[in-house]
Amino acid sequence: MGVAGLWEASVLRPAAEVRSLTDLAVSDGFVANPGGRRGFRIGIDASIWFFHAAYGREGENPELRTLFFRCCRLLQSPLLPLFVFDGPKRPAVKRGKRVGGNAHWLTTGMKNIIQAFGFEWRMAPGEAEAELAYLNRIGVIDAVLSDDVDNFLFGATMVIRNPSSTLSGNRSHPVKNSEGKDDGNHVLTYRASSLSTHPDVQITRGGTILIALLSGGDYIPAGLPGCGKAFAVGLARAGFGESLMHAATTLKADKLDNFLSEWRNQIRAELKSNKSGFLPSKKPSLAASLPDSFPSIPVLLSYISPITSETERPRHPPPPVLWPSDPDPAQIASLCELYFEWGVKDIIMKRFRTVLWPGIVCRALRRRVIDAEAVSDCDQDGSTSLPMVIASESSVAGALPQVRPSTSEGDAAEGVPPPPSMPFSLALFRLDPSPSPPSSRPADGSEKSDDDIERESSLVMDVLSIREHSSTDGMPEYRVLIDPSALADRAASGVRGIRPPIDVPSASEDGGDEEVEDDEAAADDNDTALERLETAAQSKA
Repeated sequence: MGVAGLWEASVLRPAAEVRSLTDLAVSDGFVANPGGRRGFRIGIDASIWFFHAAYGREGENPELRTLFFRCCRLLQSPLLPLFVFDGPKRPAVKRGKRVGGNAHWLTTGMKNIIQAFGFEWRMAPGEAEAELAYLNRIGVIDAVLSDDVDNFLFGATMVIRNPSSTLSGNRSHPVKNSEGKDDGNHVLTYRASSLSTHPDVQITRGGTILIALLSGGDYIPAGLPGCGKAFAVGLARAGFGESLMHAATTLKADKLDNFLSEWRNQIRAELKSNKSGFLPSKKPSLAASLPDSFPSIPVLLSYISPITSETERPRHPPPPVLWPSDPDPAQIASLCELYFEWGVKDIIMKRFRTVLWPGIVCRALRRRVIDAEAVSDCDQDGSTSLPMVIASESSVAGALPQVRPSTSEGDAAEGVPPPPSMPFSLALFRLDPSPSPPSSRPADGSEKSDDDIERESSLVMDVLSIREHSSTDGMPEYRVLIDPSALADRAASGVRGIRPPIDVPSASEDGGDEEVEDDEAAADDNDTALERLETAAQSKA
């Protein structure tokens, strides 16, 4: 999908920054607090997840199974996902093939999972990737999580390259941490500002559009005959894409025609002389064959001005996305019972212990910080708005229980919490009880009872150890002891008993796809994520 070859080392890769997804979510999200939501807001093109879900092979509804475990992973750090689905005005033809007008068959199931996890979704007017680029550009989301480079053609400012192991490029060139290991938690992040300024890249948005026009993209698969990727990139670096985009966005039709005539002559001259030095060689044959019909104006405008909320409702910018709901164990358990062959109570409880409770605890602790800030703001001015402030690290550190000396290999044997001056990730662990405003309701919209609030406040029982590890770029991690009783009770309430009992050994055997196995393993591996929370207390279920 998109423009082939742009992620390669010879094009955009030099401008990439290797980041731990955990450190990115905490430092750039929870601590920096863009939008006042205590998390890093990422946009996800649902159609790309549908594509990866097709790798699911085993069990009942293997595609939804893959999507479920991916959502479990997203819970385990302060990432705030916004899924965007393709809308009714998406292009009818892409890559020379007609695109079906009906919604993807996984859409309903995916929306159910998204809502149960407390994530958000939107329907784009046209293509989801164009809508995500627009939302990124205006600051509704902080980055787009994708493996499609077209996000930059549509104007995205930051893209996180999808770390999925189903991508051949990721399997052959995995992203490694500072110790040279592929820990599954490091990603390549790309910023539009770095692409345009990095001395080995120097490609602007207009440059990426020109590369698509020359070497082929979703809207013009063949590109310009005889022009390969290397020459397309060279012409983009020489500035021809930027000048083309500027003209297309500022000139009227008659003046644009005059500009294009001169612009084509300049390209022909560059191909003959390689005056800029960005081309791999001179190519007079391509200069001679460059047609006067190049570029296709409709294709050019489809990249520059795609159908988005901006074009459909120019006077009504989209409202901010607030992520008001938290993951609901009852809803999630109900969906597992409905969709998966292992959806019986005993197996759901066993599986949730490793893949779901860590993420839900992380979300609950994040919510407690947001609630405390809301109460503090209300006390000061009588309002109920959520402030865009940084949490008090000293008050958070003071609320942490005393840390026991570590006995596990690799953990720091410190006896006290880190000093407030440390940029530590676990400001999430604010344990003091506080009132719950409407924003912290369960995903089903119901009110929390006083018993629920009291039980949640005692969810984290103790902090066992602290460590800093290369998998999180040295971000301090706490290993904590939790009491999952309230979570288990809530999950059990969502199981209706619609499936007959099954043997536990056979239900827990996963002959499933690599992607799901990787997700399950990662959810139970203390070495590869921010919150690998040890569930030591016994579940009541």
